[in-house]
Amino acid sequence: MKALVFEGAGRKSLMDRPVPVIECATDAVVKVTKTTICGTDLHILKGDVPSCKPGRVLGHEGVGIVDRVGLAVTQFKKGDRVLISCISSCGKCDYCRRGMYSHCLSGGWILGNTIDGTQAEYVRIPHADTSLYPISANMDEEALVMLSDIFPTGFECGVLNGKVQPGATVAIIGCGPVGLAALLTAQFYSPSQIIAADLDDNRLETAVRLGATDTVRADDPDALRRILDLTGGKGVDTAIEAVGIPATFELCEEIVAAGGIIANIGVHGLKADLNLQKLWSKNIAITTRLVDTVTTPMLLRTVQSGKVDPKRLITHRFKLDEILDAYDTFSDAAHSHALKVIIDLEAAGDLDDDVVRASARTSVAGPNTAGGIRLRTHTGLSLDVRPVRDHDEQLLAEFFKHLTPQDLRFRFLGGVQEVSHERLVSMTHVDHRRTENFLVFAEGGKALVASAMLARNPSGAEAEVAIAVHADYRHKGVAWELLRYVANYAQANGIMTLQSIESRENHEAIELEREQGFVAKPFPEDPTLVLIQKELRPSKSIRG
Repeated sequence: MKALVFEGAGRKSLMDRPVPVIECATDAVVKVTKTTICGTDLHILKGDVPSCKPGRVLGHEGVGIVDRVGLAVTQFKKGDRVLISCISSCGKCDYCRRGMYSHCLSGGWILGNTIDGTQAEYVRIPHADTSLYPISANMDEEALVMLSDIFPTGFECGVLNGKVQPGATVAIIGCGPVGLAALLTAQFYSPSQIIAADLDDNRLETAVRLGATDTVRADDPDALRRILDLTGGKGVDTAIEAVGIPATFELCEEIVAAGGIIANIGVHGLKADLNLQKLWSKNIAITTRLVDTVTTPMLLRTVQSGKVDPKRLITHRFKLDEILDAYDTFSDAAHSHALKVIIDLEAAGDLDDDVVRASARTSVAGPNTAGGIRLRTHTGLSLDVRPVRDHDEQLLAEFFKHLTPQDLRFRFLGGVQEVSHERLVSMTHVDHRRTENFLVFAEGGKALVASAMLARNPSGAEAEVAIAVHADYRHKGVAWELLRYVANYAQANGIMTLQSIESRENHEAIELEREQGFVAKPFPEDPTLVLIQKELRPSKSIRG
């Protein structure tokens, strides 16, 4: 599967990774349909989160479809659409019984931190019964992605901890996605005044559209005086810190009214001064909290009823193969005006949405590699794909013996019925710098039903693909799925152009290839053939 992998401070890549498997009876494996990027992911990439090690698949937000469940999972089954919580909860330990799911002894914030996360085609969810939430078919999944993390975070850590009351005055320092989520959910309690402070004029304009009554530029030398003036010199009843730097926390100390509350949301990496000499006599409360997601069911009902629309925070949309561009956009919010970005895996173009792979890598390391994948065709046929091995000559000979010209694809296999022993040997003893050969099995791995070859040109930038399918398995989606897999493999391995030669009369195959983005052109060397070509954008690594 494709996944966004943290490779160390400043480095990330979209690469092939094993599809997760059920490890415990309480696990579920979810096929991710939509995910997003969080500010915490940027902290990880800066090296600020030592618990997240290189090699980790990032992401802790998303929605998807249950693909597999462990034997102990009772609330979900294959095919259920679910919201993935950023917090995993066993529901049984002392912390979970107290509603402090973030401190679950076997869960908490582990997705995209200490276990692989959601910025991938599939994700394993521990404690599935208490860490997933069912969603109905009529709910907007893009909006629900916001309920994985930022909405419960803004609501629980900011609004609830800040004890926002009807008629109260509230200041939100920091109008990023979480601060704006706090702004939207604070309106559940009808405060009389919500003052938004930020460095970015675009975010302040957004805050006004979302319900802020007043705005202040946080870098204005008179910001403190302006906030005090807006409250008649008294300060605010609730000051919500949603940035996580000393200056913004200290500003909250200056603007909170007597009897007020400072509710900290921001992730602090540096110490901030606590000016007790000013606060001790003012009956001030300071609250801190990790999000527990205890309010997720309530927020789901609120979104379903139309009382709040989290989708208003979405500014950009990308496919999974564009996730590196999405990171660039999200991390440069000052210029891109990004708030939340959606990574849409259902619309991910060349990615195989119906693939269910085994726990081995899809990349091929050598002629004796044992790893393989599992593909599922649109007709429901399950296929096992593995790289060819050096003792497969007899297997291939028997396969080619029963092929007809109608079973062939592309010029590699032209004249296949005359394949010699030497040709078979060359097909199994491949040079993996230039060529890969894949075998496809059905019927529980017993029947060899197809073969695919991928050969690079000397530069490595272009490649040709050849596929042959046994007549008994034609019209079952085998060639379609295999071509998709080979194209994904080529893309992941840096190939920029994928080509094949097809018979002009093979209209069915040409149409299938066009559906996958191939362009058919006349083949100048033979008028009975067409050249099928697709431009790929290879997976790449960014060093930030």
